[in-house]
Amino acid sequence: MEKRENESEFDHHKRLVYGKIKDKTLADYDYSELAPYVYDQDYSVDVARRMMYGSCRTLEKMDHELESSVTDDILLSKIESEKLELRRERQRFYDQRREFNKLVTQLGRQDHLYDRLADAASELSETVGIMFADDYAKDIPLSDNEAVLVFCDWHYGMITDNVFNTYDTEICKQRVKTVVGKAIERLMIHNCWKLHIVLLGDALHGGIHSGVRVASEELVCDQLMQVSEILAQSIFELSHYVREVDVHCTYGNHARTIQNKKDSIHRDNMERIIAWWLEQRVAAEEGRVGHSLGIRISNDTNSEFVFLNVAGVDICGAHGDLDSVKTSPKLLSTLFRKTYGKDIQCILLADKHHSESFEEFGIEAYIASSLCGTDEYANNKRLYSTPSQMMMIVNKESGIDAVYKLKVK
Repeated sequence: MEKRENESEFDHHKRLVYGKIKDKTLADYDYSELAPYVYDQDYSVDVARRMMYGSCRTLEKMDHELESSVTDDILLSKIESEKLELRRERQRFYDQRREFNKLVTQLGRQDHLYDRLADAASELSETVGIMFADDYAKDIPLSDNEAVLVFCDWHYGMITDNVFNTYDTEICKQRVKTVVGKAIERLMIHNCWKLHIVLLGDALHGGIHSGVRVASEELVCDQLMQVSEILAQSIFELSHYVREVDVHCTYGNHARTIQNKKDSIHRDNMERIIAWWLEQRVAAEEGRVGHSLGIRISNDTNSEFVFLNVAGVDICGAHGDLDSVKTSPKLLSTLFRKTYGKDIQCILLADKHHSESFEEFGIEAYIASSLCGTDEYANNKRLYSTPSQMMMIVNKESGIDAVYKLKVK
């Protein structure tokens, strides 16, 4: 009987009168019980009954007058409005059904993905094997130098054979071993006490379009698990030559789960699993050897950026598919200052498969070369870059003291 939310006084009055006399929804209530809600004061049963019948008659006449005054145009307008609302509701239903079907498909793909990843992980001892011999140096003198090693654009699983370059999974593993060996030489030359490994994405070749799938040697899930294991073994090997290793992970664009770039979400990327896998491998390896390896995996792959402080130098990194080396000093420095309160001095990018650097406002931006080298696309455009990875030596006195191009060919 109380007035409802958003109900006018008139509508409340009409609902109670009609409810008692016409539609009988309030038939169980006595007239005297309804009187305070209909007329705002108490009346006897007889008085309240006479008043409500009078009110009902008046309301009926008002309804009749209102119906008589409605023209054909008004009725048509009302019908069109209701038809429009019906079409809107129908479209909402179709949209909801489409999104539901997409969700079901996505969940099915995820279940299949997890099953295939588990199978690929169980086969790693045969597919990857042991990459490094256990004969590292002991009692290395250390200085205050820190090193940054960029791993990017391995495109593990890609196969190519052109005038500039030959590449497959076995060649990839050999090149990784060469890079790790050269990085160890620099660590020992500079007596670095700490190593920062930055994974800038496209570690695997993926399957984002037909050209990539044709040029792939392994299934995407196999690529992901095998390259994750190669990374893990490389990190373990490097950790023997420094006191601490920090691994910073972001993702590229070749392992996105949706082939169509327009339909994909940038962070919906299988490569984000690599950080999780490395965490599990580090924990398992520490359990095997019985002590800490001094390795820390920064598993914050919700962000496409990585941030690290190396001997007082603030560095940010991104894969580079959305950034330019010429515009990044101004753009990314502004972004990081506003969002994180950081004044970055160095930017690390990848994706372009060649080395390049640019400095603006005292901010140095670098593009690191790829490990895979020239693929069919680059060969057809006569683009060539020596396969390599990038390494920097940093200290508090000089900042970025040296930049190395670790060539593998």
